Amino acid sequence: MIAIKGFKQGLLVIFGDPSNEPWLTRLRELEAKLSANPGFFKGGSVAFDVKATPLSEDDLRRSIALLQAYEVTLWAVLSRDEATRVRVRALGLADRLTPPEPAPAPVPHHTREAAHVTAATPSPAIEPPAHPTHVEESYAEGTDGLLVRRRVRSGQVLRHPGHVVVIGDVNPGAQLIAGGDIIVWGKLQGSAHAGALGDDHAVICALEMSPSFIRIADATRTPRPSERRSRNKAGSAEMARIEDQEIVFVAWDRAARIFE
Repeated sequence: MIAIKGFKQGLLVIFGDPSNEPWLTRLRELEAKLSANPGFFKGGSVAFDVKATPLSEDDLRRSIALLQAYEVTLWAVLSRDEATRVRVRALGLADRLTPPEPAPAPVPHHTREAAHVTAATPSPAIEPPAHPTHVEESYAEGTDGLLVRRRVRSGQVLRHPGHVVVIGDVNPGAQLIAGGDIIVWGKLQGSAHAGALGDDHAVICALEMSPSFIRIADATRTPRPSERRSRNKAGSAEMARIEDQEIVFVAWDRAARIFE
């Protein structure tokens, strides 16, 4: 099982605990996600969390090649297996999400005596961590979001692995792509793709819903020009969600009661 989360450096692909499945099988599962939403991943950077799964150099090179085929860069592989971490570093990849702590600067000779006096003064002890910091301690669970306070103009693309919130209008020709929900506190006239990582429970909300194209997970809908014109005139807040495998529009206030 693969989960994909967003964090400040990009995307984190989390592989489940070791199983009897060969690594190639797990890469095929990842490829299915890449091929389902190539536009979401294209040009991005990802890190792997492989837990305690041991990976050979060939496994790592196949992973790099797979991602390169979709124009994605693998920059880090996080593992609890020491041999895997050695191979990761040998290939020039990072083995943690955060850079290592810088080494302390050497103390100049003329200040050593003062440092010795200071060290003799009692101070609260700082205990080292009981265990080395591994990947599962270096990122927070949950999905973050992107907040944009401006108009999104034609030709602009906002892409985020979490939720996307826009305070402003989304013009025709603009694109919003989110791994989670999309909320537009304004007029949505461009295209919107929520649940881009496969979440069919994602929703798209707008104060004025008039998208040129809309997608939630794998379901799509292209409103007809007459439908868009009628929505422009109505000017009511709406939510798009999947019901019976189809995208439907409902009043935002009624949808809020559905989620209670």
